[in-house]
Amino acid sequence: GGGGGGGGGAPSGDRRLLASKSAKEGRLGGSLALRLALACTLTFAAFAPNAASAAEQAAIHSPVSADESLQHFQLHPGLRIELAATEPEVVDPVAIAFDERLRMWVVEMGDYPNGPQPGEEPKSRVRLLEDRDNDGYYETSHVFADKLLFATGIQPWRGGAIVTLAGRVAYFRDTDGDNRADIEETWFAGFAEENPQLRANHPTFALDNRIYIANGLRGGNVIARKEEWKRDAKPVSISGMDFCFDPLTGKCEAVSGNGQFGLTFDDFGNRFVCSNRNPCIHVVLEDRYIKRNPFLAVGSVVQDVSPAGEESRIFPVSRAWTTSTLHAGQFTAACGVTIYRGDLLPPEFRGNSFTCEPTGNLVHRDVLSAVGSSFSSKPVREGVEFLATKDEWFRPVNLANGPDGALYVVDMYRAVIEHPQWVPEELKNRPDNYYGNDRGRIYRIVPASSATRRQVAFDDNDPKELVQLLAHSNAWHRETAARLIYERQDKSLAGPLAELAANSQNPEARIHSLWALSGLGVLADESISRAMADSHPRVCEHALRLAESRLRASELLQDALRRVAPDDARLRFQFALTLGEMDVGRYFNSLIAAARDGADDAWTRLAICSSVGEYPVELLTQVLHRTQSSTAGTSPGRLELAVMLAEIIGSRQKPEEIQQATVAFRTFRSTSEMPPIAELQRVGFAGLNGLGRGSRRRGKPLATFLAEMPDPVKEGTNRLFGQAAEVARAPQADVPLRQSALDLLRNADYARAGETLIFLATREADQPVRLAAIAALGSYAEPEIGDVLLSGFETQSPIVRRAILDVLLSDVSRTRRLLSEIDAGRIRPSELDASRTAQLTSHRDGEIQKQAKQLLAAAVPADRKQVLEEYRKALALKADPKRGREVFVKNCVACHRVGELGVNVAPDIADSRTRTPESLLTDILDPNRAIDNNYFSYTVVTVDGKVHTGVVAAETASSVTLKQQEGQSVSILRQDIDQMKSNGVSLMPVGLEKNITLEQMADLISFIKNWRYLDGRVPIDVGR
Repeated sequence: GGGGGGGGGAPSGDRRLLASKSAKEGRLGGSLALRLALACTLTFAAFAPNAASAAEQAAIHSPVSADESLQHFQLHPGLRIELAATEPEVVDPVAIAFDERLRMWVVEMGDYPNGPQPGEEPKSRVRLLEDRDNDGYYETSHVFADKLLFATGIQPWRGGAIVTLAGRVAYFRDTDGDNRADIEETWFAGFAEENPQLRANHPTFALDNRIYIANGLRGGNVIARKEEWKRDAKPVSISGMDFCFDPLTGKCEAVSGNGQFGLTFDDFGNRFVCSNRNPCIHVVLEDRYIKRNPFLAVGSVVQDVSPAGEESRIFPVSRAWTTSTLHAGQFTAACGVTIYRGDLLPPEFRGNSFTCEPTGNLVHRDVLSAVGSSFSSKPVREGVEFLATKDEWFRPVNLANGPDGALYVVDMYRAVIEHPQWVPEELKNRPDNYYGNDRGRIYRIVPASSATRRQVAFDDNDPKELVQLLAHSNAWHRETAARLIYERQDKSLAGPLAELAANSQNPEARIHSLWALSGLGVLADESISRAMADSHPRVCEHALRLAESRLRASELLQDALRRVAPDDARLRFQFALTLGEMDVGRYFNSLIAAARDGADDAWTRLAICSSVGEYPVELLTQVLHRTQSSTAGTSPGRLELAVMLAEIIGSRQKPEEIQQATVAFRTFRSTSEMPPIAELQRVGFAGLNGLGRGSRRRGKPLATFLAEMPDPVKEGTNRLFGQAAEVARAPQADVPLRQSALDLLRNADYARAGETLIFLATREADQPVRLAAIAALGSYAEPEIGDVLLSGFETQSPIVRRAILDVLLSDVSRTRRLLSEIDAGRIRPSELDASRTAQLTSHRDGEIQKQAKQLLAAAVPADRKQVLEEYRKALALKADPKRGREVFVKNCVACHRVGELGVNVAPDIADSRTRTPESLLTDILDPNRAIDNNYFSYTVVTVDGKVHTGVVAAETASSVTLKQQEGQSVSILRQDIDQMKSNGVSLMPVGLEKNITLEQMADLISFIKNWRYLDGRVPIDVGR
């Protein structure tokens, strides 16, 4: 596991005694705390695969003193961990930053986890720590600001600090030199304040002279409150977005990304965030580019760099308590992601990502590598973490690059890191939530053989030194110098900066100097033009970004743009984005070249589509033309780009464009070695499906456009539909091709497609094909469809019955027919799950809503207390978890996953060790009592009356993506949304008891509690 701690940089003798004394005084209480914590949590311990044995754990009795904690760390070989600060100088630290005077600013969240009690003052603070003897330990502590509420992040600025806290961004400054703030200004307000762990955080000064802030996952409507800025201020929604602002002008906007607690940049300005289950996320596509094309539906603007969720792996050496056994050995509380950019650790660490996992008492390291326009990663040592300990109170929550080039670790040092909102009611006020709220540590990681670096503060008397520091090998120096240049607005630095931009051997310095010139308002087109021809692709990339606002007015930059040779994937991606800032018709050949060389990269395809402007047909024609001449056949990337362009064309709803695209796909001929008919079907089916999806997205079937086309076009398209029908009916054909053929038939008129769809919907043995045929029938309004699907309804499998119900509910006349069947007793109300019941009882059609409420009154009892009281009897009944499995399959798998059953649409219920049977019963019968609003149900009504319900999975400037039951998703263009609202309730509405008897409820709860033990390896009584 690597070397342990110890070594230089420890506290002075007096401070060591104080720290040791504090730990000894807390030892008895700490031991009791641990025993209490274990008593509360023993029922839901989740041991990682390589968890330490009981004998090994017995040697550590957390909490331990700060000095002793060093003995228990297992660290990467060749490195050493030192104390930089500890209690009482710092308590409950959650974020740190260093200023130009080498002071360490520390955010302390003393409010964690529940906040102040009624009548109490807030407990968060900002500390200012100094290392006056320059030995590496910050022995002098000042309370710079206190009585703050849920402070989360800090950024030094103009001698003071910008702090995120309690729904706002505030600026604090000390003007009289006593190290205590006497100025407090609220700069922005309106960030959501729903959950102490999910708030705006990590204000970070970036290359472009703006300060970026991670959303915290809860959004808000943010507005400027600073006196000079608020006159013309307008609220900025950051739902599903991060936030940034100019600290000099107050100009602000929502930006792509949705970080939970963590935000970092690499040397070239790539932004990374994280969330509980996603340790490192690259924000790839900025929202401003998406806004240019309202017809482009974008499902996501970020990419997981590190394996996430179930794919993630961690290897704690402690007992890793997690609230979900499904997550054992995985990230569950990833936070503080940081790209190491210092110059003290060995070169192989530079550019690596480091992410804290406080639940596992460890810090994880991944090595990043460029893949296309983004990155992938791999761990360095399989099965061993960068930093881990058996000390279960070690709670790393953040990291930072230091002035000395070291990597700093922020340790909240707590018995429990788990907000009570996520645990059952009976555990919300457990005493160990507060054990450790008088402690905190900040560590420094350095090479094992290095001495403590003596640091020198920046020289305020030599502004040219700041320019020289832009070439420093430690990114902290470069960024601090860049911030000071922007703060001071000294235009006399224009000459030295331009010189650095032109002649530095360091690409990072050239990039920094360009942005510094821009921040001073003295950046010349000549400097940008020169940089656009730079030999380093990252310099050219930033030059393109800087050129965008000037291109239309500068012939010099237009000429430079024509000469750019994007032979690097990331540069090609940016080049394609920048082309969209011009009339792309003038640079059409450049866009074709980007499509030719970059189509296999998903992000470059999106960049091309964001820039295509008024030329989607022309570009589609070129993509297909160049594909036809390929002897290798149509590459997946080029075909996907063609389909994306087809969707845009379909969404634009211009008949002449749709006709041209239809002809292009229908007449496609390839010179590849594939059989011509197979290649035509592959490309033609996919292309017309793209047109169909785009046109349906706007509420107008493709068949409407096809009916108005000239006879030769219609005849050719009908032949393609005929081929699709043959393929769909051919049992020997590949299922994906048959499904594609069925999708294509949705675009034909019912006279041509209906017979095939009905045949497959009623007689096809292959279930995926049958489900695709049923879904395709939902595109039509013919009355016979309801009759056909209802015939033999009771003989269908559960998943087919659910698909049929969805088709019936997608059309008003069929919905009325469904209610008639229920009224006649031919379909039992229990066939409708809670979600579909809610869809009927809240229907837009008043008559349908009224009839549904009458027929299904028993499905949604008005009084939850009465229902709960009645069903509490189930808790006393003898239960069979194996029977409960059948109840779960029938009622729950559309949204929940337990073991290998179902899908994860709704919150995880698989880990029930923390849950009492009473709490499970409450959640089942009253799902809205305590819901994480990430899982609130949203209803979207399109302009053509279509209704979509689901959980919001992604939002961009142009589209909204809903995650729905059965693991399905749908993307809707914003311009086609008539109404979008949060239903304020869980996706699982009330009323599930309609389908479940008392005995079945007892069985279901027993299954949820005991499903792990049904294999017989563990006595079932253990789980009760």
